[in-house]
Amino acid sequence: MIKSIQTKFIILIVGCVLLTSVVIGGAGILSAKRAVDADSARIMNLLCKERAQIIDAQLSRIEQSVKTLAIFAMGQLESARRLQTDDAYVEDYTRRLQSVAINAASNTEGAMAVYVRFNPEFSKPTSGLFWSKTALNGSFQEHEPTDFSRFNPNDTERVGWYYIPVKNGRPTWLAPYLNKNLNVEMISYVIPIYMGSVTVGVIGMDIDFNVVKEVVRPTRVYESGYAFLVDEQAQVLSHPEVAMGSFLQNLDQSLFPVSESLKNSSSMNFLFPYSWQGAEKRLSFYALRNGMRLIVCAPITEIDNAKDTLIVQIALASITIISFAVLLTILITRRMIKPLRELNVAAQKIASGDLSISFSPQTKDEVGTLADSFQQTVNHLRQYIDYINSLAYRDGLTGVKNNSAYKEAADRLEKKARTERAEFAVVMMDINGLKAVNDTYGHDSGDLLIIDSCKIICKIFNHSPVYRIGGDEFVVLLESADFQSHTQLLDKFQMAVDDYNKYTATEHKISIAIGIAVYNEAIDLTFQDVFKRADEAMYQNKIRMKENEAASCVPASSAHPAEQAADGPAADSADNPEDAAEKNQRTSTD
Repeated sequence: MIKSIQTKFIILIVGCVLLTSVVIGGAGILSAKRAVDADSARIMNLLCKERAQIIDAQLSRIEQSVKTLAIFAMGQLESARRLQTDDAYVEDYTRRLQSVAINAASNTEGAMAVYVRFNPEFSKPTSGLFWSKTALNGSFQEHEPTDFSRFNPNDTERVGWYYIPVKNGRPTWLAPYLNKNLNVEMISYVIPIYMGSVTVGVIGMDIDFNVVKEVVRPTRVYESGYAFLVDEQAQVLSHPEVAMGSFLQNLDQSLFPVSESLKNSSSMNFLFPYSWQGAEKRLSFYALRNGMRLIVCAPITEIDNAKDTLIVQIALASITIISFAVLLTILITRRMIKPLRELNVAAQKIASGDLSISFSPQTKDEVGTLADSFQQTVNHLRQYIDYINSLAYRDGLTGVKNNSAYKEAADRLEKKARTERAEFAVVMMDINGLKAVNDTYGHDSGDLLIIDSCKIICKIFNHSPVYRIGGDEFVVLLESADFQSHTQLLDKFQMAVDDYNKYTATEHKISIAIGIAVYNEAIDLTFQDVFKRADEAMYQNKIRMKENEAASCVPASSAHPAEQAADGPAADSADNPEDAAEKNQRTSTD
């Protein structure tokens, strides 16, 4: 009788333990799946967006160069009628544009050619100017402009660069094409110019497409995931396995839904499933400002690797706990009831996505082991998510916010400026002489210089967010009280740098170029306009510091600039080509 009751009791307890383990294990597996799936989507979407923003920044700088040249050209043009009737004026006008055009192309990353062409309906078919490189590393050479009289306006392959933007009536990015003379893939940005209702002509640049592809090629996600580019019609522009010009929908039938999604959407907040060469994959994409789509993809096996590991760990933990429970059920039945209820509640929270749970101290038995295992699993998930977030928004060297955090803050301020009255300023800082320290004393010394400079910045601007957006570049966004007292803060910053250089025991003195721009709703259409003015002010400050250093033969110290950007660096850049090169290199990494 006792044995029979004991057997039934054991069966009951074992059944309860099995049921509880299944519930908790299933909840843990479901929670792990949700958490890892969401984390995988976040990783790939964030990587795709970050790379897209880098490319967009490159394209934006190219657009700005062509726009600047177009504005200058329109400012120099007296009337469209003189272009139609006065050949001498056309030659003089072209000659005035030439040096500016060459300078703009020389200071534009990847520029291979620059041209200004006038409307062939009222000017000579070869009027205008055309300068291009004959080699990737060569200098710009003058060439005879294309003779419009030799081609039909519908010949888009040869003269589409003129007629397509004119037909569109707006600045246009042309599709990538292969320059057979240089064997270089190029993209072109062309702006049509008008005076009143008269089409004056076009201004454009041909850009080495490799400046975009060099961002795409090294992009890796998980073990074998990669990135590639397509156009608005899902035609391949750059892919490690597929030839340029191929349409995705023609490569594999399973890619048809992907192709349609790329045509109809600009981005997605989830991973799109598809099959390629017998392997199940997932992708994330982001539309670039010129209409191209940047795609990041990876095999599902690699994406789910962390999830599968967690599932195996949960399953093994469950099996272990059940085995111990069978041996100890008779002795600990009463003590198991309460812990099992707590575990059940915790499992429900995990299933709902709540990872903030914390188990109360458990008994030293199978249920306690189960609780510890789940707590460790939850802790690992939290640590993993926190680790990913820290990588995404925190600079590893200095501990301040990084470029991704800066871009989000910039987006926030831009939206705020559109919807309400905004008051803010952008402070741009650049550490002078970092390269010399790195080359002379090693990168460890350079890192110490960056850290010490960052400490001074954070000490003075301790109520405002500080961002490290480049190797030696920092940005501070001033709002509220710091915005109101920004002049005093800049003075304090100067004194802090001077005190450091006066009392520090190190042999490396700190020299920081600084520029500030205050948002002005009358002239600033976007946040980037404010940033550019601050960047230009900092650059002019850097030039002055170098000139002062050369004049006095002593290390330069930082000095805060005027609160608005200079009109332009063209003259200084021309006098000091090394400074211009430094600025171009710095701007390409913003």
